[in-house]
Amino acid sequence: MGTAEATRSASRSATEFRELLDEALSELDADEKSGPLLRAAGLRMRLEFPDLELVLNIAASEEPAHHLRWDFSDAVDWEPKLNMSMDSRIANAYLQGKESLAIAIARGRVRFSGDTRCALLYVPALRLVVAPYRRLVRREYPHLLV
Repeated sequence: MGTAEATRSASRSATEFRELLDEALSELDADEKSGPLLRAAGLRMRLEFPDLELVLNIAASEEPAHHLRWDFSDAVDWEPKLNMSMDSRIANAYLQGKESLAIAIARGRVRFSGDTRCALLYVPALRLVVAPYRRLVRREYPHLLV
């Protein structure tokens, strides 16, 4: 990514990135196709965005009315099985389907720890976030397009 692209795709604030992620996850939670898939994966992840000093914990919901639950803090009642850390610029590109997670890990732009078996299940499941995230970026956050 060139400097102009990196600047253009950088979130303006932790608040903005949090709002965008919250909206995308809300859409997924309500989606009757993707939501059950994420719940079935037993998702329990922690995503950290050090450049914004922001953390997001996501888990499958145990409530019948929801598929997912998430919190932008570490004060959650579940232990993540997979931890990933990346700058918001990399996360933004990945969540728009423009960044390969495997390549980003190999190049040291994404760090992860946790259960490898869970990674093999969670990473493909996390790709379900791409469609609602990209839709929201196009509609409400065009300065984040990559």
